[in-house]
Amino acid sequence: MFKLLAFIHRFTLHTSCIFVSPCLRVRPSRILLLLSAILLFGCTERQVRIHFEQAEKYRHEGKIDLAIEEYKAILALSPDAIDALNNLGYLYVGKGQYANAIAQYQKAIAVKPDFAEAHFNLGVAYVAHSQFDSAIVAYQRALQYDPENHEIHNNLGAVHTMAGNHREAEVSYQQALKLKPDYADVYHNLGLLYTYEGRYRDAIPQYEKAIRYKPNFADAYNNMGSAYLELGQYEDAIQHFQTAVRLQPNHALAQENLRETKTRMAAREAGEMRAQHILVKTEADAHKLLEQLDSGAKFEALAQLYSTDTASGRQGGDLGAFLPGTLLPGFEQAVKKIEPGKIGGPVRTPAGYHIIKRIY
Repeated sequence: MFKLLAFIHRFTLHTSCIFVSPCLRVRPSRILLLLSAILLFGCTERQVRIHFEQAEKYRHEGKIDLAIEEYKAILALSPDAIDALNNLGYLYVGKGQYANAIAQYQKAIAVKPDFAEAHFNLGVAYVAHSQFDSAIVAYQRALQYDPENHEIHNNLGAVHTMAGNHREAEVSYQQALKLKPDYADVYHNLGLLYTYEGRYRDAIPQYEKAIRYKPNFADAYNNMGSAYLELGQYEDAIQHFQTAVRLQPNHALAQENLRETKTRMAAREAGEMRAQHILVKTEADAHKLLEQLDSGAKFEALAQLYSTDTASGRQGGDLGAFLPGTLLPGFEQAVKKIEPGKIGGPVRTPAGYHIIKRIY
């Protein structure tokens, strides 16, 4: 359940003071024209301010369509009002009208190219519209004008994760944590990144940090439960799913995960196992991989690089759960002899040579 967190759209009202410099010299014949222009501008400014206040009132009352009309009225009076364009885009995102939102943000940026907030919100709209490459560009431009903004780094990491750019995602998350070390949302997203990579043991400490800084973080409890579930630690998984449901009783995913865990517990009683493997052609290749694992290499990374079983290799070697009699007998017998969490092999079967990591 990946969640883009800390998407913040700030509603801002910028007003400027209108004044006439005492050093300004004008010809007497033009005084009336200048005064008329000043009065007209002042009248327009008051109208804009009234529409802004009304739009905010409607927004807080949940009357989104009326708020949109107020912002349109502002833009009829002042087409380059960047705050109105930005806020109108936000309202369109809320209504799921992403193309309209993108158009408003682009107009705001055309008026003020260094408007970091509009670039940021444009990235949000692109993500909601599943245009990940465009979202990445928008967040990168936002960082050009606001490089110390931890929220932008976090969102950039999230969209990199969605786009499959895991290395870039981790770099963005780490930068966000440098700027805000107690940022719970980043630890949570970093945990999700490791979960997607099958690095469940690495993910759990990140979820724990997220909970440390946000104790009622139901999603973090749920996702940590999922990591424990994938590791076959059912009791820990149940504990965390139950906490997620207690904190958020309508958390449908946590409820579903709780049911799934109980189903898997019943399957384990019937002898279910789960393992990862790296399949290679020769025993010499297998021993080289064992040496790399002994030196600290990640099992998942080696499986992705070297396993001739490409289907499981893409998943870090994960074969999923299986009951006795499902896989090759020699392979199953080898798995039974390996303690959960440990690595064994090489094991020869008709398919080749296996390095095996038993999950449970």
